[in-house]
Amino acid sequence: MRDANFCSSIDRVGLSAGDWNALVMDSPTRTIFQTYEWLWSWESVFKDQVTPLYLAVAPPDGRDGMGVAPLVIAREFPGRRIVKFLGDGRADYCDLLYPHERMDVLEQLFDRLFALRSQWDCIQFNSVPAESPTIAGMQALCAKYRCRWLQRDLYLSPTLVIQGCEEEAEKIFNKPSLRRRENYFRRLGRLTFRTVYGPEAVPCLDGFFAQHIARWSATPSPSLFRDERNRKFYRTFIEAMEKERWVVLSIVELDDRPLAMHLGFEYDGRLLWYKPTFDPTYAKHSPGLVLLRCLIRYAIDRKLDEFDFGIGGEPFKFRFANKVRTTVQCEIFQHKIDWLLAKARARWRAVKQRLART
Repeated sequence: MRDANFCSSIDRVGLSAGDWNALVMDSPTRTIFQTYEWLWSWESVFKDQVTPLYLAVAPPDGRDGMGVAPLVIAREFPGRRIVKFLGDGRADYCDLLYPHERMDVLEQLFDRLFALRSQWDCIQFNSVPAESPTIAGMQALCAKYRCRWLQRDLYLSPTLVIQGCEEEAEKIFNKPSLRRRENYFRRLGRLTFRTVYGPEAVPCLDGFFAQHIARWSATPSPSLFRDERNRKFYRTFIEAMEKERWVVLSIVELDDRPLAMHLGFEYDGRLLWYKPTFDPTYAKHSPGLVLLRCLIRYAIDRKLDEFDFGIGGEPFKFRFANKVRTTVQCEIFQHKIDWLLAKARARWRAVKQRLART
């Protein structure tokens, strides 16, 4: 493919699932959220809510280095048209797909995006890993397109690095706070841990959804799985993987009944903490920490590079992490008034955060 494409469906980009995923592995951000299966499933379930926009470029000089931008154009109050990553809000990590050393390909993608500038008002790229070269590349291109730029830290992402830190990981696994919770449940009955991979997890999903809904029902944040569309998305994604073992559904059982469960991903040497849940009947005895200990053991035994706790700065994560990364929000504005309003909102957020700390 030598010409730029503007596609409304991933099936029209011209890449097979295998070629798409090979591009992911050559890109700056390599996570489950950039894979063909994840994006295809998201599009299949949610495309009626936004307008999918896939941009694809190949260098005209014939060199290797294709680039793809999986995007959507969303409408937000008061009528602004915003370019976001496809899957925004479901994905912990987002980025464009291009060989990480090929900034010329990144520029071509933005040339294609700005050729459509009459169709959007601003770009808002959320959850980009702070170490991605995409950030500096986009900022540098703002001058070319005569646009204004804003960047802010979005989420912390604590991680337990295992490779090269095996002794430290073992110490974290053996923390008394984790052993104490596990010992409590072992005194109650037979405690077991098992994992189910890929499409084999589908028969377990109804039980997982039910426990997640029960676990969050009495909190200010009800489970997303109350919505049938969200349940359909995860079923679709898991079924789409066919033989891949990227999805890991982990189950801690007490006398053969699910005590705690975790829907996570093992991809590119990482185990990603994604959707945990537990039986709320035992909440005061922290079954979630029993699950966490089992998952740390799993990651160590699998000789994974790390156990990524995903986005979010929940205090418990920092007790078991030895590295903290950051994701950022990058915004590009065509119109000065939108930029000024965004700066004002950013200042107000900063004021509220300071007041909350006092």
